[in-house]
Amino acid sequence: MTLPLLLCTLIALTSGLHFGHRFAQAHHAGRSLLPAVTAHGAIATALIVLTVLLDPTAAGLLWLAVSATSLISLALGALWPTPAARAADLGDHDLPQAARDWAA
Repeated sequence: MTLPLLLCTLIALTSGLHFGHRFAQAHHAGRSLLPAVTAHGAIATALIVLTVLLDPTAAGLLWLAVSATSLISLALGALWPTPAARAADLGDHDLPQAARDWAA
């Protein structure tokens, strides 16, 4: 794998994680999911086209690695727990006694 193809894969990874997180935030807030999905789709499409054009292998299947990375990272970004979600999952039983006394 050449350096430009490695960069395409890393950009697909970071884009998927970022927009997956935005997708989860929009879903949690009840907003439209379309901006996050559309933005990631545009970036991923450009990266896949660039990978097809730059692929030096005879089989020409490196675009598959970029597209798989893009989809998997989008899913991981959407499923990765945020600090707010982790804090919301805490119940009173997880807090120290001093925090429960202060909250009461």
